Amino acid sequence: MNDKRELPRQKRPCTECPWQTAAEPGKFPPERFEALKNTSEQPENWDGAPQALFACHMVPERPEQDAVACAGWLATCGGQNFSVRLAVAFDQLPAEALQPGADWPELYESYDAMAEANEATDAEGMRRP
Repeated sequence: MNDKRELPRQKRPCTECPWQTAAEPGKFPPERFEALKNTSEQPENWDGAPQALFACHMVPERPEQDAVACAGWLATCGGQNFSVRLAVAFDQLPAEALQPGADWPELYESYDAMAEANEATDAEGMRRP
């Protein structure tokens, strides 16, 4: 019997994925990117609690369902997240999920690059001052 639970994840970036360099920026307020930054870096004083994931915004949140990890985030920053590293170590996530697929769109190289590009425009696509 296999009681191993896989980490829920998208298999490739969606068309609106903020990690895609070609995606239209400005879909999220800057505060959202600041709030999610902790998903993409190692905590200084980890207390052993699961580290939050950067969830795919195209999958509606439900109380009875775990967050579905964003494919672009996994491929760019997932290896920095303790929960992701543990999922790989316990065979709940294939290590290949931490690399972009051969036919994937171009992704930002870091969390900061993605957030900066997305924060630079507002919801109407206008450049922020």
